[in-house]
Amino acid sequence: MAGCGQESAGEPSAAEKTKWLPVVSLVKVQMRDLPQTTTQPATVDPLQSAEIHAKVSGYLQDLKVDIGQTVAENAPLAVISVPEMLRVKESREAEIERLKAIEGRREAEKQLALAQKTAAGAFQAQVGAQVQQAAAQLQADLAERNRIKGLVSDRSVAERLLIEAKKRYQSSAAARSAAESALTSAIAQVEVAAQKAIVAQKVWDAAKQETKVARKKLAEMIALMGYATLTAPFKGIITERNVDNGDLIRNIQTASDNPRQPLFVVADISQVRVHVPVPENAAPLVKVGANVVLTLRSLPGRKVKCEVTRMSRMLDERSRTMLVEIVVPNPNGELLPGMYGEATITLKQKPKALVLPAGAVRFDKTGNASVYVVGQDDTVRIVPVKTGIDRGDEIEITDGLKAGDRVAGAMIGRLQPGQKVRVK
Repeated sequence: MAGCGQESAGEPSAAEKTKWLPVVSLVKVQMRDLPQTTTQPATVDPLQSAEIHAKVSGYLQDLKVDIGQTVAENAPLAVISVPEMLRVKESREAEIERLKAIEGRREAEKQLALAQKTAAGAFQAQVGAQVQQAAAQLQADLAERNRIKGLVSDRSVAERLLIEAKKRYQSSAAARSAAESALTSAIAQVEVAAQKAIVAQKVWDAAKQETKVARKKLAEMIALMGYATLTAPFKGIITERNVDNGDLIRNIQTASDNPRQPLFVVADISQVRVHVPVPENAAPLVKVGANVVLTLRSLPGRKVKCEVTRMSRMLDERSRTMLVEIVVPNPNGELLPGMYGEATITLKQKPKALVLPAGAVRFDKTGNASVYVVGQDDTVRIVPVKTGIDRGDEIEITDGLKAGDRVAGAMIGRLQPGQKVRVK
């Protein structure tokens, strides 16, 4: 009766037995394709950037743009006053007019020489005809003389007729000789006229060449004066302006102090180049077209997905890194040159890899890895494992586990082998 009204002592319930056990959350070892990546610092640069310097000297006459302004290709940026070059241009234009007049006179002389050559040729032909005519007359008179000579021998005609025939023959012979001399003179005149025509042609050609040289010099001056208008080499934004109206502009090629500061800087940011230095151990695995995720400090929460465009294929001897370039479209201009961030480059895909969250893997002082495996009876055992790819938030397990094993997640305290736990 002493125990009436009191609960009798008995075995504790199952809930009371597990009440004080450590609580763990389980993660399962997953088998899936695991990308191997490398995350490296990234810097944003313009697609192309040009420093604008002057190639002529003078005073800045007309400043047309300012920083932040978008300009089209070949748009004027500024105009330099070059009055002395204008005077040289006018002088060369006048020189061309003078040479054109000389060229015209030389051409007229050439035409005159050609006409004289033609006239000499015609005269030669005329004299040649006279020679032939004289030769024919000489033959006729010779035949007449011989005929009369025969008649005189036969005493058919008087000897007086033979004397007259001989005189006519001698006269014809003299006429032929005179015609032949005239022909020789005509041939010489034709040769002289031909040489004069050749000389006149060469003089005219020389005059044309002088005019051509003068035109080239004028074209050179006009081209040089074209540099007085500074233009944009491509469509872009003015990112620097280091001059004002009235400033003395020096030719960078001839200035003694050889200034290096550009007058303007034009940058094309319709696309940007993201430069990433990849360390030596990852450089051989980078491929053109590999997936990249770009994050920038100035655009928190935004991830830009892009691809590797090109790479240097050579390591920098000082940093032992390879330069990788990623061209990213920038239609809204949100990506600004000079921005800094990180680029995660996918190097390769490892198929059927065993993966655990990084917090489930413990490392001792020597770097050996292990995990807490929870059996079906909720008993803990410590299993040494070997790790592979470490992506920061998850780690590849290359040995020690199999797919489906129950592993304790991140633990604040330590668990002991054989210890019972309460699964959450």
